[in-house]
Amino acid sequence: MDRLFERKYSVDVPKLGYGLNQESFTVDDAFFAAFEFSPIHQGNLKVAVSIDKSDTHLDAKFHFTGEIMIECDRCLEPYPFPLEFETRVVYSFAPELEFDTDEVVLIDESMPTLFFAQDFYDFIILQLPLRRVPAAEVHLCAPNVLELLGLNPDGSPKEPDPIEEEEEVADPR
Repeated sequence: MDRLFERKYSVDVPKLGYGLNQESFTVDDAFFAAFEFSPIHQGNLKVAVSIDKSDTHLDAKFHFTGEIMIECDRCLEPYPFPLEFETRVVYSFAPELEFDTDEVVLIDESMPTLFFAQDFYDFIILQLPLRRVPAAEVHLCAPNVLELLGLNPDGSPKEPDPIEEEEEVADPR
């Protein structure tokens, strides 16, 4: 990743005042293009970051809102997937401190900048559903794709054709 990209998604720790600090970021198509082999190519998300700075740690709360475009697992056509979620990370200067969360990252106290780009990407990727098949109101696959998959136009499985019983032919041997 280039320095301009990293700078866009970072916070200078010395500039943060003690107590609550608010930052905001925009995650767009250029953001996802910076990550090689990303399953997401389009999106528009707003990230509000609340950072509570103390002597021993930074408590960061991230609130993501917006939508991304993901591919349907059936027909590979993109469809909009809305996202709204919150997550928290504690950036600790002291390894001996114990927190009530699993999301603790140890950082050096002299670290001048926190880079959030990789964290943002990871948080978004973790929100993707395992099975990416939208509801019929969101996206309908092409009828020819559904036919090939043996599905009705609404995406439900077709009823199997009744098997015609063939008369048993006696073996003439």
